[in-house]
Amino acid sequence: MARLTIVGDKVAMSETAAERITSLIESAIATRGLAALSLTGGDTPDLLYQFLADPSRPWHARIEWEHLHLFWGDEREVPPDHPQSNFGLARRLWTQYVAVPDTQVHRMRGELPASDAGRLYDAVLRARRDRVAGALFDVMLLGIGANAHIASIFPDSPLLVRGPKGSAPPVRSGEDPPGPRDQLAAGVPVPELNQWRITLTPVALLDSAVIIVIAAGASKADAIAAAIDGPADTARYPAQLLRDAGERVEWIIDSAAAARLRDAPRA
Repeated sequence: MARLTIVGDKVAMSETAAERITSLIESAIATRGLAALSLTGGDTPDLLYQFLADPSRPWHARIEWEHLHLFWGDEREVPPDHPQSNFGLARRLWTQYVAVPDTQVHRMRGELPASDAGRLYDAVLRARRDRVAGALFDVMLLGIGANAHIASIFPDSPLLVRGPKGSAPPVRSGEDPPGPRDQLAAGVPVPELNQWRITLTPVALLDSAVIIVIAAGASKADAIAAAIDGPADTARYPAQLLRDAGERVEWIIDSAAAARLRDAPRA
């Protein structure tokens, strides 16, 4: 069963997440000499990223930044300096203020067509898998959308189709379709937004030692209740994919986001 931590508000949620992520990074570096953290975008992690960047906060000095590798769970089809770029968000609020080597910042190439960027990131992750023992990521940080999407796996995504070798992503007109395979990243359409996105696949999301989901605000309450308590319907509620990870999943959410949960403990 997933671990659930409920705190008062977004500030407390961000502080709690900063402490937990820092502890996990410290442990990974102490054990293996490096740590791999996958980041999320959207509005939820902004305070968290600022707290990790702030040298006056306790977490900044505890992380050996030169031993940290950064990845991303998803990205919009925009260049890195675009206001909607998930990479750009992390850079503006956090990563430009710490000494993570550029060669250890593994961004998704949002300036490319999403299908091309997905194939490139899939290759990056496959190369990493060949080099490391154990989980692909030490920490996977995720948000959750009001419609229960995680990363850029939205309701009815083609990546939710299960098969013995995984599912092949869709392709744009004129492209050669890839064969079914156990993919780690892909470019996928999001019809409800009239966009394409680059995203980790369920296989990659679940290939994490710890998965931390953060959420704040009443707008997330229905999605969280569906993800944690609701009847199984992964096509409608993609966050239910995380049930397959069991106790490796840790939800850190505020009271408003937890309002629809049954029998939710309070910190």
